[in-house]
Amino acid sequence: MDTVLNLTLAEVLKSSLTEAFWDCIGIIPLLLLIFYLIEIVEYFYSDKILHFAKLSKKAGPFLGALFAAIPQCGLSIIASTMYCKRFITKGTLLSVYLATSDEAIPVLLASPKRVEIIVPLILIKLAVALVAGYLIDFLFPSKLDLAPLSDAKVKIEKGCHSHEIVKNSESAQGSGLRSILFHPLVHTLSVAFFIFVVTFLVNTCIFALSGGSTDSFNFSIFQNNLVQPAIAAFFGIIPNCAVSVGITILYIKGVITFASCVSGLCAGAGLGLLVLLKNNKDKKDTALILALLLAISVFAGYLTLFFRS
Repeated sequence: MDTVLNLTLAEVLKSSLTEAFWDCIGIIPLLLLIFYLIEIVEYFYSDKILHFAKLSKKAGPFLGALFAAIPQCGLSIIASTMYCKRFITKGTLLSVYLATSDEAIPVLLASPKRVEIIVPLILIKLAVALVAGYLIDFLFPSKLDLAPLSDAKVKIEKGCHSHEIVKNSESAQGSGLRSILFHPLVHTLSVAFFIFVVTFLVNTCIFALSGGSTDSFNFSIFQNNLVQPAIAAFFGIIPNCAVSVGITILYIKGVITFASCVSGLCAGAGLGLLVLLKNNKDKKDTALILALLLAISVFAGYLTLFFRS
């Protein structure tokens, strides 16, 4: 009996590893291309955000959501730094957090089966970010520092894998070309590793519960769970780039619903939350921002579930 169980477990692990490996290998070339394009765009426009950020208090949430909708991993860090200096409003900060998708869009672009949900996902997150941003600025007015903005006054922290986000910051002098060439490669390998791990774990559960076949596994037991969007939001708020990858892969695999994907990705502000936790001197204000982000993300998930049901 023990031999049979061990053999069955070995078969499950082998099948899971094989599928995860080929899923990962197949996605790497397209991911690499996407991340090179994102790095070039991010490198050449991120410093402009420093000047856009203080253009207008009224335009803040709109500009924040618009820039954050572009796939990149640095804007939430910039926004958190700007907010801690009180250069942008609370609504602008949350509009950036809610519209940011981190690695979700590149992963979806590299997965042809789910590419059709990219536009709806971006539009929903944009709508949520805009409405929430302006509503929060109305309910929680922010006192801004109106002093002239300069790079010397604002030190932007590094992004994931220690790459420079703003090209004209002091620490980024002379490192632009190296960042453009090196960071996308490291980023691709890192995301591919996350995809492999999450896919392996999901596949193992599927094979184990379905007797070795993904076709016979009934995902409805997960999709009918009304608690799922809330759980996804709590998972999404963890400040790590791997979280958006995990949520996206779970959606691609059909383990979570589109509404839960929206909820989790709205809450996923990436490393920006770490910068906020570290640099915002007003801890009650930080707690309020986290509570608002979580509540809005859960609400967005259930709203999506209601309209898609």
